[in-house]
Amino acid sequence: MHFLVLETDSHRQRKYTDEGCAFLEAHGEVEIVRQIDQQDREAFPQFLKRIPVADGIVIGPWHRPATTPQDWQSAERMKVLAGTFDNRFNDWVNLQELADRDVPLIDTSRSMTPSVAEFALAMTLNLIRDIPESLYLARQGKWKSYAWNKPGFVHGDLTGRRVGLAGFGSINRSYAELIAPFKCTTRSYDPYVADAALAAHDVERAPSLVELAASSEVFVIGLPPTPTTQQIISREVINALPRGALFVLVTRMAVVEQDPLWKRIEAGEIAAAIDVFAPEPPPPDAWFRRHPNVLATPHIAGGTDFCHRRCFTDACKDAVAVLTGNEPRFQATLWDDACYQGKLD
Repeated sequence: MHFLVLETDSHRQRKYTDEGCAFLEAHGEVEIVRQIDQQDREAFPQFLKRIPVADGIVIGPWHRPATTPQDWQSAERMKVLAGTFDNRFNDWVNLQELADRDVPLIDTSRSMTPSVAEFALAMTLNLIRDIPESLYLARQGKWKSYAWNKPGFVHGDLTGRRVGLAGFGSINRSYAELIAPFKCTTRSYDPYVADAALAAHDVERAPSLVELAASSEVFVIGLPPTPTTQQIISREVINALPRGALFVLVTRMAVVEQDPLWKRIEAGEIAAAIDVFAPEPPPPDAWFRRHPNVLATPHIAGGTDFCHRRCFTDACKDAVAVLTGNEPRFQATLWDDACYQGKLD
């Protein structure tokens, strides 16, 4: 088997590709084409020239090559194309054409799910105990925190709380698994998920996002940004949150209607842990950076080197799985493509 790998200097320097390439080398010949960065066009013709001789092609994590869908027509031997693409395909590859050729497209963006879900849980616990505020006070030589007496807010324990999951994709499914030991009453709204999938995680179905918000002490947003999810966490949803509820966002701010969110926070009605903003970065003097009811982090939920290495290694493992006649874990489907283009019926 001949594997063609496209990576950047950053991938190599941060050792994102070492483990995966070693795995490929145990199963065949590995040829690496390296670009200085994603904007480097000088090395790219070499990659295009080598496409026709590769059985499997693996792209470095979060790198979408500057190809057109037509470029892949020369990949006559290619039996699998793998990488971490965040469900963004259509400007550089045609998923339907690959499917017609029986060439799986592997997208390991869901391999970062554990990192994001763990971060969401960490922020939930930080928020419910106001741990950062206590750390700041201790560093200032003080001791007791006002957080021990925060009347009207969900505070203290996660155990036994009512948790609402907006969306039940890979992030919120993993989050549900992580909070299982806390014995929460967990509900979710997701019209595209079967009852059996919810039941398997001991999660109840909510009839709407508004009703879900109204019944939640902790409200976790796990919705991806697609044409159909823009501002789906609307004014009505946000205003339905009980006074004192906690709001956790780790996907994209595009799914949230911002004005009502900020108004409820400024009014002291809800508290929030937010890792994503629009725009990014927010202005240095943005009021919510310093507001006591906001835990703002700089889009780091999935941003760990360990996570990026895992994404690439999983892409390599799936490439080998396909070439050895086994089922890959992270094959992108036409349903995924339609979902992220907003074309689901």
